[in-house]
Amino acid sequence: MSGLGPFAPKWRAAAMIIVVLGAALLLRWFSMSSETSVGLPTHLALVVPDGLAQDDDVHVSAWRDAASETGFALTVVTASQLLQPGRVPLEAALVLPDSFHRQMNAMLIANVQDRVRRGARLMLIYDAGLESIDGTYSPAGSRLSELAGVRYALYGQQGVGMQSEPVVHLDPGAMEALALPPGKVVHHKSGQVYSSARSSSPQAEELSLATYFYGRVRYPVFSTQGQFEGERLMHGEDQEMVAGRHRVGLGEVLFVNLPLTFLKLRTDGLLLHSFLRYFAQDIAELPQLAPMPKAQGAVIMNWHIDSGAAVPALEALDAMGAFEQGPYSTHLTAGPDVNVTGDGAGMDLPTNATIRQWVRRFAARGDEVGSHGGWIHNEFGRMVGTWPRERSSQLMEMNIAAVGEASGRPVREYSAPVGNHPLWVTRWLSDRGINSYYFTGDIGMPPTRSYQSEARGPANIWAFPVMSFGAFAAFEEAKAKGVPQADVAQWLIDVADFCARQRTVRLVYAHPPGILAYPDAFKAWLAHMSTRTRDGSLRWMTMAQYADFANRRQAVQWDIGMFTGAQPTLTRLQARHTANLAQMSWLLPARRFGEPQVRQGEAEVARDGNYWRVTAVQGRQLSLDLPTLSSTPTPLPHTSVPAANPVPPAPSRASP
Repeated sequence: MSGLGPFAPKWRAAAMIIVVLGAALLLRWFSMSSETSVGLPTHLALVVPDGLAQDDDVHVSAWRDAASETGFALTVVTASQLLQPGRVPLEAALVLPDSFHRQMNAMLIANVQDRVRRGARLMLIYDAGLESIDGTYSPAGSRLSELAGVRYALYGQQGVGMQSEPVVHLDPGAMEALALPPGKVVHHKSGQVYSSARSSSPQAEELSLATYFYGRVRYPVFSTQGQFEGERLMHGEDQEMVAGRHRVGLGEVLFVNLPLTFLKLRTDGLLLHSFLRYFAQDIAELPQLAPMPKAQGAVIMNWHIDSGAAVPALEALDAMGAFEQGPYSTHLTAGPDVNVTGDGAGMDLPTNATIRQWVRRFAARGDEVGSHGGWIHNEFGRMVGTWPRERSSQLMEMNIAAVGEASGRPVREYSAPVGNHPLWVTRWLSDRGINSYYFTGDIGMPPTRSYQSEARGPANIWAFPVMSFGAFAAFEEAKAKGVPQADVAQWLIDVADFCARQRTVRLVYAHPPGILAYPDAFKAWLAHMSTRTRDGSLRWMTMAQYADFANRRQAVQWDIGMFTGAQPTLTRLQARHTANLAQMSWLLPARRFGEPQVRQGEAEVARDGNYWRVTAVQGRQLSLDLPTLSSTPTPLPHTSVPAANPVPPAPSRASP
């Protein structure tokens, strides 16, 4: 971080006076230059520095990916564009990102403040605007402290001690508001996984965020001062303000005192996606292109079959009725060894008649049969990042060939033994037609294009973060720590209900022998999944199935625009696809819009809890008229999650 430097000489003070007066005059001119009242936004606007090479900048790419994956329209605007009167609509929901927009001049600060006071929504993140154009800090704290609702970044008072890394605690309602998945939140003192079904008084709980292997996690935050007059979502160990929303004038600000961009670029993207979804859906009330086919939730079961010990376990699972459901993503390590060459503990897929019969059964019932690493499970997992790439590549090629030969189908999925997945492997897999891979980063997220060390693989291959039960992901790990059967059962059921309620998808993985440590929990989950799939609120999916849909969804081009007279009365949504829009769904806040009218194309329209759900039936184009009910935003309550059980849709058609 840059320091304050020496006090400025007189000429520098005079220059500062000129800048301040210029900012004040510009703000006055800007305020008088438009008589348009601030209504509800139609899109997100990510504000970036002038001169940024947007097409090549990884930070911008991360935000574009996040908006696309969560399903909200986003435009990128420069600071200069924001300052131009009429260039960026006053109602645009602004995002000031961390990490790459630290330096802002006084005119930009004043412009953003004016927009919010007049009714705009703002997502203010961590160190955005922390530095002046010359790279110095304000000694009194961030110049955006008024918008944040607390004083922060108090360099003049605390120096480098203005930052700390506390364990982050959740305030009541935050888990639901941010749609944090089961297993991501733990009781702070015990480290046990939190479940709403097992908590009699959730508001009295002290809850923390956790992740696979590490347990409770610490995040960098700025120390804060002052009473936050709003709805707090997260706080630190010393009551630092970590996240919350509050009113400023006629507008509203979501302040997030966490480096969201920095974390996403290093395989921890859950918080960026969670806060972005919350801001766009619950505060800005934007239309959303649902991430799931027909906006229906799903669960992915990913089996890792990597040794000869799996065969008797598969037979036990069959007796439980495991293979009466699915389809599953079933991955195999094909070689004859497990730990070292010659130990004979592997499956030896090319010659083992029993496991080959199982593979044919998997393929026949619709499972996606994938490749688990490179021929020898444990040794490959330990060494894939150390060996020359040629050796690792050869072992992966051997494994893919053996699995494809046994199943009679191309291999489209991959999982890394012991979770060791170097970045180069992602591109290598994509070049061979694999569209999805299991991943031990980005824990708690739905499928995503993951970033590792500030780089992302090809856009058409999807990482599937494994769900964790606190610090555990494998059932063997939970058993070794004595996690009770009932707790595992409740977690699995919570995962299913979460996916149904949030219209999302998550991946649970297991080795067949590991499930035998929790047979009652697994059978209870199967029974619950059977009920959920029958009532239509949930489905089983494979990794490749979702990746196929996600890649088709990426090709959807859609936009929204407001038609205005004296007052906004109508919003129009238009969507296009080069092939077919079938199964693409939009969720439209019913508090903001009346019943959508199909102008062009074919779609099903249904009232679904707090939303209108519009699902394209077929065709390349869709046009909707959305009657506007309100131009004055009020916060949606935390209970505004779409309903879990959809209302049967009513078909609606319009001629091209």
